[in-house]
Amino acid sequence: MFNNSNSTNPHNVDNNSPYRMKKDTVKIITIVIVAILSLLIVIGGCLGCYFAGRNAERLSNFKDDLAIANEVYSLIKEYYYQDISKEDFNKWAAIGLSSTMDKYSGLSYTSVIPALQFGISIKSDSYNNHIISAISHSSDSTKPTPAESAKGLISGQNSPVSLERGDILVSVGGKSVEGLTTDALNGEEFFGKATLTDAIDLVVRKSNGKEAHFTLRKSLFLTKEASYKDMGNGIGYIKLNSFTGSADEDFVECANLFKSNGNSRLILDLRDNGGGSTNILSVIASYLIHNSEGNSNGLGVIKLKSSKTQKVTTYTATGNHWLGLDSAGKKIPNYKLAVLINENSASASEALLGAIKYYCPEATIIGSPTYGKGIAQQTFDLTTTKEYVLSMTVGYFYVPVGANDWETFHGRSMMPSSDKYTIGKFADLIDFTAEDENNIKLYTKYYNNDLTKEAAVEMAMSVLA
Repeated sequence: MFNNSNSTNPHNVDNNSPYRMKKDTVKIITIVIVAILSLLIVIGGCLGCYFAGRNAERLSNFKDDLAIANEVYSLIKEYYYQDISKEDFNKWAAIGLSSTMDKYSGLSYTSVIPALQFGISIKSDSYNNHIISAISHSSDSTKPTPAESAKGLISGQNSPVSLERGDILVSVGGKSVEGLTTDALNGEEFFGKATLTDAIDLVVRKSNGKEAHFTLRKSLFLTKEASYKDMGNGIGYIKLNSFTGSADEDFVECANLFKSNGNSRLILDLRDNGGGSTNILSVIASYLIHNSEGNSNGLGVIKLKSSKTQKVTTYTATGNHWLGLDSAGKKIPNYKLAVLINENSASASEALLGAIKYYCPEATIIGSPTYGKGIAQQTFDLTTTKEYVLSMTVGYFYVPVGANDWETFHGRSMMPSSDKYTIGKFADLIDFTAEDENNIKLYTKYYNNDLTKEAAVEMAMSVLA
């Protein structure tokens, strides 16, 4: 007879023995570990699919955003008769895109206008006559600008002559500039062709009608952005070229000269000043604006409102430095201010002018209506190229017009004090080489190496007398 008493335990092992309990424990642990690993694999797979999907979605959106550009490049690459690299395509696509913004925004070369690299500023009329409107001066006397140090010769004369404000440009590098646009003049065939070690030849027509020949060698220099001239009779003259670079330090130096010479009347020349830094503006404003007690520190000069974030930033005068105070801190009884402006006075120049109009009853504004640029740009360095920088308009400027009132001046020129102090725009001259009824060249009334012969300066001297 078959014995089946141990049929449930074929190996005849005690179910309660330590060996059996240990084996069951291992099984349980193994099952748990496998379950956890399986769960982790599932979760990992899900997360991977999720992020892969997100990345694919982003990539798809990116491709969709640039669908036209990518398609155009594909067609160019396949059919255009010349090879265009993706790098060149990206660059020109960026230039084209940025050019659709306002006229103050866009990609631009990081280098300055070629003519400025020689220390020359040039103005042109509608006939493309070109006048040297300014000679840049270096902030380091041991390293003058090429134009500042240039010495030329007039045929038949032995004495060298200097390059001067008001000289008419005749030729550059042996090529006539007659009828050339300003862009062409600054192009590679003229001013733009010189390298750091190259020299360039100029021929200019002096005020006496004679032609002088100059050789300028391009060099590295830091431009002096403000200069001072004592005009006599207690009058000082400060020319402020811009609100960039060392403009605040240069202006302070000029202000100290004004004070040390015991002057009480100031001509501030903002003509052709296209603006610059609001921080520099704050420093310079502290020497020009004031409240009824003669204090300037903390007075609001300009507000900047970001169109995207709606954030409003107020820039105020920094310090109590008003030039209308004597060394003892008392008001100078006969202090006066004349401010010269023209159609090229823009941005920070107009902001300073707005503050002067509001805070300074002793000021007379002389010249032609300003540019009317009440918007601010910010410049961005690009990480993908060093060849260009991107400038973009970021918001509007506002100037004080009341105790708590501010107005934007964008699109509206700031005007002289009255018609009595208005001078026609240089840009409106049909031919600045023409003469007036007194046989005086028209351009000499705007840009003259002898400041006292300029119409705006003559008027300022009369106002301050």
